[in-house]
Amino acid sequence: MAEGVHIEGQAVGGLSAQEAGKILTTLASAKDVSAVNAGFNPVTGSVIPERPGQRIEISATLNELLAAQAGSIVTPVYQSFLPEITRDVLARSHLIGTFTTPILDKSPGRLTNIRLTAKLVNNTLIAPGQEFSFNQVTGEPTEARGFQPAIIFGDRGEEEQGLGGGMCQVSSTIYNAALAGELSVTERHPHSRPVAYVPPGKDAATYTDKDLRFINTTRWRLLTRVFIHDESSQLTVDLWALPDA
Repeated sequence: MAEGVHIEGQAVGGLSAQEAGKILTTLASAKDVSAVNAGFNPVTGSVIPERPGQRIEISATLNELLAAQAGSIVTPVYQSFLPEITRDVLARSHLIGTFTTPILDKSPGRLTNIRLTAKLVNNTLIAPGQEFSFNQVTGEPTEARGFQPAIIFGDRGEEEQGLGGGMCQVSSTIYNAALAGELSVTERHPHSRPVAYVPPGKDAATYTDKDLRFINTTRWRLLTRVFIHDESSQLTVDLWALPDA
């Protein structure tokens, strides 16, 4: 390789092709950019476009280095690529289950928890045969993660303040969307007393030791869309079946 050749600030002149290839591999790990799937905005439910990625074409870049004149500065050869899920994929998806619940209690702590939980569950991809776990997706509600105290029901139905109050409205809405999609529910717990935002017997309480689980029994990958309507009036959960690859 000619003397004085540089790439991204690194001198590669005088190196063998094998040595330069190792430098390019290290450079690729630092410079490559992952593609980001298209998805849904948790605030509006609108489509967020995909973000293409880029990777260094090591073989093509190495050829540029080998052909470079002494003292040259070579620019890496990049290849752009799309993620697996694009706007076109979403446009060809079909809705298998949806449910909307009214947000009746708009206290600040509860609304914060609903928004946080909706954002955590939104854009969850569920493969055919995969079991969805609400607790696994959302994790523990802690102050460090932004959750706030809000009304929850105790084991005997009494009202008390607890971190994460409002999360159960999200899990209950997901539960009903799963029922609408005729998915196989493998774990569901009722509240200790009726809740006003779903019909009797259609709620799904979640806590550390209580989970909502269901299996994607379809042949399609499912993508969740979870968003809050204008003025925080309603919460909607959609289950979109992505087209066959």
